[in-house]
Amino acid sequence: MQRELFHNFLLLATISYAEATTNKSRGEKVFSLFSIIQFPNQACTSTSEIYSNGTCYTSNECSSRGGSAQGNCAAGFGVCCVFFFSATGSIVSQNNSYIVNPNFPSNFATAGTITYTISKESIDICRIRLDYDTFILTQPTAVTTTATAGQCDTDRLTFQTTDRTTVPAVGAAGTASYGDYPYLCGTNTGLHSYLDLSCTDTDDATLTFTLGDTTLNQWKIKVTQLSCDDSCVASQQGCFQYFTGITGTIQSYNLAGELELVGQNYKNCIRQEAGYCCIEYVPTSFQLGTATCADAANRCASASSCLTEYVIIPGVTNPSGVAQPDSYDRFCGSNLSPTGTSAASDQPVTSCTCPFEVTHVTGITALNAAMAAVAPGFSLNYRQIPGNC
Repeated sequence: MQRELFHNFLLLATISYAEATTNKSRGEKVFSLFSIIQFPNQACTSTSEIYSNGTCYTSNECSSRGGSAQGNCAAGFGVCCVFFFSATGSIVSQNNSYIVNPNFPSNFATAGTITYTISKESIDICRIRLDYDTFILTQPTAVTTTATAGQCDTDRLTFQTTDRTTVPAVGAAGTASYGDYPYLCGTNTGLHSYLDLSCTDTDDATLTFTLGDTTLNQWKIKVTQLSCDDSCVASQQGCFQYFTGITGTIQSYNLAGELELVGQNYKNCIRQEAGYCCIEYVPTSFQLGTATCADAANRCASASSCLTEYVIIPGVTNPSGVAQPDSYDRFCGSNLSPTGTSAASDQPVTSCTCPFEVTHVTGITALNAAMAAVAPGFSLNYRQIPGNC
């Protein structure tokens, strides 16, 4: 997970009474023994009812770093040290920390702006993972207001890093630019995001909560700093969500709120496991953009279909015998179909193009006016397929 920082401390080991008595009876001089105890500052499971993880430190180190001892670790030689930050302007420099709203776990009933800066724990950190244990903000504008449907007009969370300073403008004309982190609002509990950092020790990341009302302002975000040498780190940059394992589930943000967010242009990356060459996506929920996606000549993309809301899955293969191009990469509509045509029901799609990626794109202005009463987004169960690559 992280570069392990070893800290030494001296533990006085006293000789048992029986041994001391035996040694004394032999005329031997009794000495006190000192042992060097070493343990890595790894993630640990805390005893806190609110914060499940911490970092293993000595009791003195935990106190000096501003943490709270919540249980033991390292066979009792260390304490599971929990770090959490709530005040605006907080600098988060400890790994396995938590960012929480003021008054957490209660609602933060104050409008305004709250910022947090994540500073590298060590120079080899190149990814920040944000796990949304709790993420509840005001929902985006409803589809019934077509001019601003899907915009995070009231509340939103935005991201900036040292080299990515552009934040998508709410309501600005155009399409979100790839490489800029999207804004988030609504309900995203259980989801996550990744932020990229370069290999300079001065890089940092800033999270900004813009709150326009006094309700539905609640968050608890676990912050994990990942070394570039860690196997859990995405091998390629630009993965706003990153998944490992042979199977898993990819969801669009605010699926729980049943309304897709605008201003999205990011990649979901799936690590290719050893011995697996292809990947199958099985939709459990899919409603993006217009109700048809039938432009075969342009891989299901034209001025009238899949223009503003869609997913890109590179190299999706067509079933044998279908008189259409070999592969499609852009999909929208009420159902997902490997042929890129309007389908009566969702169908699995398969791609053997590596790396495994699903890109989600929505316009900035508003969701497509032709949408029905709800525009939930998507949920895809993936399954990697073994083979000889």
